[in-house]
Amino acid sequence: MNRDNLIIHQLLFFFGGLYIASLGKIFLMESGFGVDPWMVFHMGISNHTPFTVGRATQVVGALMLLIGWALKIKPGIGTVMNMYFFGFFLDLNIGINNALNLVRPTESLIVSILYLIIGIIANGVGFGTYINGKLGAGPRDSFMLGISNVTGKKPGTIRTVMESMAALIGWLLGGPLGIGTLAYALSVGTVMQWTLDHVKLPQRKQAPGPRPL
Repeated sequence: MNRDNLIIHQLLFFFGGLYIASLGKIFLMESGFGVDPWMVFHMGISNHTPFTVGRATQVVGALMLLIGWALKIKPGIGTVMNMYFFGFFLDLNIGINNALNLVRPTESLIVSILYLIIGIIANGVGFGTYINGKLGAGPRDSFMLGISNVTGKKPGTIRTVMESMAALIGWLLGGPLGIGTLAYALSVGTVMQWTLDHVKLPQRKQAPGPRPL
């Protein structure tokens, strides 16, 4: 694979992954069981500001990007694109769903559980795919790494604290915290890891070596 084809594949993985993940948020929102911790936070902010959920995602991402940069975690082009396009895709999918009622609220417990499962799988697959695009981590990861460098705590510990605080504050602001939030936290990492291991960029072909004499 030449360099131009590699870049095209990276962009497809990056944007395709972000779109799939944003689509998964719609299923989580309509499940009625609650959404992931960051969406609880973003939806809580949206309840009390003129921002749409996607715009709240962008604003929070921009603030975290700036703080991470101040803590010497220089953002890449993928970090900036992640900040903007994930919020853009989120609002786009919410608008499409509101207009066409593709994923409707339901009183069926089985359908609600199905929505939750689809949402978790779509998020895990989407985030794993965008990460494998290798264009850079998102702003929340930059923030996490910056705080980790300053405090000396492990990134995983910082991530847990961040998501716990996001869920708590979002819930206090009226965000939809529920059993689905816990189910997401316990399972999305497994789906993402499977995607990281199995949905990878095509390998670049190695130049043939000299023939043995």
